[in-house]
Amino acid sequence: MSRKIRTLTVLALFFALLPCHMLADSLLVKGVHDIQNYQFSKGQSLFRKADVPEPVRIFYLLNSEYMKLKINGQYREANEFLMNGVEEAKSVFDKALDKKNPEYADILMYYGALLGLKSQVYMAGNKYLQGYYHGYRGIEKVKTAYGLDTTLTDALIAMGTYEFYSGIMAQHYSVVGAVIDAEEAIRRGLGYFWQTWNRGERSKAEAGHLLLLIYTYEMCDYPKALTIGEELLKEYPGNLENRSLYAEALILSGHFDPADEVLGDFDKYTTWLSEGGKRVWGLRKKYVQAVYAMEKGDFQKAESLFQAVIKNYCFEYQWQKNRSLLKIGQMADLQGNRKKALRYYQRVVDSKETTRAVLEAEKYLKKPYLP
Repeated sequence: MSRKIRTLTVLALFFALLPCHMLADSLLVKGVHDIQNYQFSKGQSLFRKADVPEPVRIFYLLNSEYMKLKINGQYREANEFLMNGVEEAKSVFDKALDKKNPEYADILMYYGALLGLKSQVYMAGNKYLQGYYHGYRGIEKVKTAYGLDTTLTDALIAMGTYEFYSGIMAQHYSVVGAVIDAEEAIRRGLGYFWQTWNRGERSKAEAGHLLLLIYTYEMCDYPKALTIGEELLKEYPGNLENRSLYAEALILSGHFDPADEVLGDFDKYTTWLSEGGKRVWGLRKKYVQAVYAMEKGDFQKAESLFQAVIKNYCFEYQWQKNRSLLKIGQMADLQGNRKKALRYYQRVVDSKETTRAVLEAEKYLKKPYLP
């Protein structure tokens, strides 16, 4: 059950900041760009001035503030803010959801995204049934909106996430794999993301982030990750999540000099953060430095950094923690310490996360790691 819940939580996460389709308002476009670059005050100011329907404006302001709190590591405050904001926004959406309204499909799509966000908070509080209910309601409304208007490229992000992570679940659970073709679902999900990347002017950044994450952590297709990451970094240099993923993909591809440059600029984009935010992103940088040390063959330094990441882990999701455990196990295998390697692989498996790290750990429990 826990793996399914974590997958649904990831689905809820990717409803965040669903970019606008309905209007090509230049202020809105610039605002989305600023938010993706973590320039929250500038972006929110533009959202307030943009010529958009009120539910859409509320959605963008709500999501951008939610994102700002989370980037600063204020997860509890972010969830409380979101729950209150969603309840207030629902009444505005209800008034605007008139089927005679020519923008009905667009507003319905945003309403689905709003419910998807709420599901994340329920799941974080272990209220799984409520979380599943709101997540399901959200994706169904997004699909309905897309059925009414197939030019809603932005809806493909949510649909792609649903398909892709259904495929990931099928890889982890035989009972799910019996009814879902994992490879086909993953293929469809990636197809939706690529359509958004290629077609969606304002949704391109979010689709690009998802593709960068997937090709770095799930597919391990580093050439594709690098192509996307390079473009994202040029357009949004202040986006610390993309910067971290791109640096890791560079390192895992053996491109150490460019990785040095990306990491060298990291701290100048953290000056605006609160002390809590600096702690979060300082630890994320340490994780990437650990990957760097391991790929360079400095196992002692790498393990020291990985252990520090595990000990001080403060991220919302467990990807980097499990990858740290996995990599310590891999280094132990390479040094002939099979007993230690087995211990760390088992810790990854025991996390019950639906990530590639778990699948790899299960494999290395049976056979030692070889690069």
